[in-house]
Amino acid sequence: MSTTQVGPEKAVATHLKALRRTIRALAKLRLSQIHELSGHQTVDSRQSLLLSFERLEACLSEMEETLATLTEATESG
Repeated sequence: MSTTQVGPEKAVATHLKALRRTIRALAKLRLSQIHELSGHQTVDSRQSLLLSFERLEACLSEMEETLATLTEATESG
């Protein structure tokens, strides 16, 4: 993302970075708390959680890319 960001673009980028850090912390916490039932009676809950957190990360990356594109397209130059 360009260093010439102003106001709202920079604020959104900052929020996205903070959200990414928070999601990573949440993933670490939740993945450390998984307890299997006796006899492995659940679907692979760890794998399901991993996929969910990977999807959140992918969505954040997409938002960051879109923000960068919008910033570049609207910069006065």
